[in-house]
Amino acid sequence: MSQHAGLENVNSLSRGGEQLGQESDGLRTQMNQLIDDMSSDADALQGQALHDFREARNSLMERFNELMTWCSQNGIKLNEGQEQFNLTDDEASGEFAQTNSALGSLSRPVNA
Repeated sequence: MSQHAGLENVNSLSRGGEQLGQESDGLRTQMNQLIDDMSSDADALQGQALHDFREARNSLMERFNELMTWCSQNGIKLNEGQEQFNLTDDEASGEFAQTNSALGSLSRPVNA
């Protein structure tokens, strides 16, 4: 039964969590590169422009950290959801098997 629970792939939630983790790692690498580039760009600025640039960079970093926190929390939730799905499906399969064996066979032929 676990292979026919209505999902095309029974491990979809788990795979989604893994992919979310991989994507967020890639985003983190790109963000770090962007911040490094922005630090070099700041050398060309002075006065209020430098102040505004640094504020924008700090705001960008804060929002990005919020995004990474969200990705982490939801990746964990996807994996927890997959574990719960597997547990529920295993329990349902076991109950189905018990009920099926308790019924036994029909006492008379179906086409009689």
